[in-house]
Amino acid sequence: MPIQLHLSLAFLLLLTACSNQPLMPGGTLPPPSMTIVAPKEPPKPNAEIMPPAPPGPANYFVWEPGHWHWTGQGFIWISGHYLEAPYQSRVWIHGGWTSNGGLSWTWTPGHWN
Repeated sequence: MPIQLHLSLAFLLLLTACSNQPLMPGGTLPPPSMTIVAPKEPPKPNAEIMPPAPPGPANYFVWEPGHWHWTGQGFIWISGHYLEAPYQSRVWIHGGWTSNGGLSWTWTPGHWN
């Protein structure tokens, strides 16, 4: 095996070991300033049944409905899930898709306010 390939594999392993980012979208919350632009309208949201909230104080968990995520090649469905409030006084602002005059669509992620 050439030395360059060994170095590339070692570098890839180092990056993987140092990264704590999940491999699937929706595993962590993106910063509210981040936007995703899709060249076409997302499909209509899938119907979901919201399960009961996990046990805990009132308003401690917030339901984030499922949404379509643009991967750069197509849309994938991210199922709805509960989010745990970082502090009791925080309010969750849901993310959403908005049209840019029909030319593209922008996703603005949800965030705590």
